[in-house]
Amino acid sequence: MKSRARMFPAGVFLAAACVIAVIICAFGCFWASRGVFAFWPYAAVLLCASIGGGLVVALSASHSYGALAREARDARRHSAELTGEMKNLAETAERREEFIASFAHELKTPLTAIIGYADMLRSREMTPKNRFTAAGYIFSEGKRLESLSLKLMEIIVSGKQGIERRRFDAPYFIREVAAVTVPSLANDGMTLDMRWEQGEVWIEPDLFKTLMINLIDNARKASRRGQTIEFFGKRTENGYAFYVQDHGRGMKKEDLSRITEPFYMIDKSRSRAQNGAGLGLALCQRIAELHGTQLEFESEPGKGTTVRVELEGVEEDEG
Repeated sequence: MKSRARMFPAGVFLAAACVIAVIICAFGCFWASRGVFAFWPYAAVLLCASIGGGLVVALSASHSYGALAREARDARRHSAELTGEMKNLAETAERREEFIASFAHELKTPLTAIIGYADMLRSREMTPKNRFTAAGYIFSEGKRLESLSLKLMEIIVSGKQGIERRRFDAPYFIREVAAVTVPSLANDGMTLDMRWEQGEVWIEPDLFKTLMINLIDNARKASRRGQTIEFFGKRTENGYAFYVQDHGRGMKKEDLSRITEPFYMIDKSRSRAQNGAGLGLALCQRIAELHGTQLEFESEPGKGTTVRVELEGVEEDEG
């Protein structure tokens, strides 16, 4: 509408000029035929006027074409900007959906421990000491859930690139993770075999605990009733490594390269039946990266999977 408004006066001007030219030409021819003035000088004047009018029309048309070309370029630029904005909005919406799915997925981890220990308190006769221990785990996992929600929000939504790590005793960490995962394994008729070598690691405890609990939970989903999941820690040449090993379904080589992709599920029907969203390992990989390491997988169909996470060692003189 804006371009038409600019072009409208030029069209009126050209139409009026043409009408006036026709009238002048008609009257000139009439008076020339009456002998009022010579025809040939009049014809020469008309020729010059026609050439001049043609130049005016050509210049006007060129100006109008230039304006249209500029408007077309502007329209293309605006269209590209709108397309970019729409793409950004779509990516933002996708990130929000991924965050919501990740957050919901990770809330299940501490909630499983809380529900498991609460069920023990509710349904079993327990000694005062065991009751106090179960209540302690419910309290600690509730506090971890509160802290974890804020940290996950920083990682997933704001893309936080750094974390605050502290020195942690590796055997104590393994026992803490085992205490949280044992109830859910027991409910599925499985056991956890844990062992360790002495050592210390630099970790952000809440996030790294989430990583290891997720790995054990994935091992549980891949295993059958009566099987044992192994969780152990070893000193290495460069530091300390944690291992989670199951003897369940295992994976093909082509799946190993994609299992840390968001929403990738090897067995979609089984994952959905177990309330999986395909986000656990993607978030585990992100937490590992924040600790300066990667998840390493070894797997064979029908024989199980081993996941290894190696951390740099803690020097003796570090405080």
